[in-house]
Amino acid sequence: MGLFEEYKDHPDKAVRERANNWGAAIGLQNVDGLSVSEFLIQLARQQIEGKTTMDEVTQRLNEHYTHRKLYSSTYEIIPPNSEMIQRMKEENELRRPKIYEQDSAI
Repeated sequence: MGLFEEYKDHPDKAVRERANNWGAAIGLQNVDGLSVSEFLIQLARQQIEGKTTMDEVTQRLNEHYTHRKLYSSTYEIIPPNSEMIQRMKEENELRRPKIYEQDSAI
């Protein structure tokens, strides 16, 4: 049985769509050889079931990563506007300044 398979035949179309969206997003992580934590899967289930909004999921992920190292052995689907993404970008700019100089000149 696949992830979120229990929502496949749910009578509410919105629930089915949210489950499909989460399944696709997590599947893309798997394609890249990345895995997500049980924490994220539980957040996804809460959002699929309508118990939380995506804004609340984003907030909880941001709070979760506030106390974590920048890099770890597990990966999550991290919102693009999150503080963690900003820190990673800043670190990349420090490590590879020439690449970012070219981007800013475009």
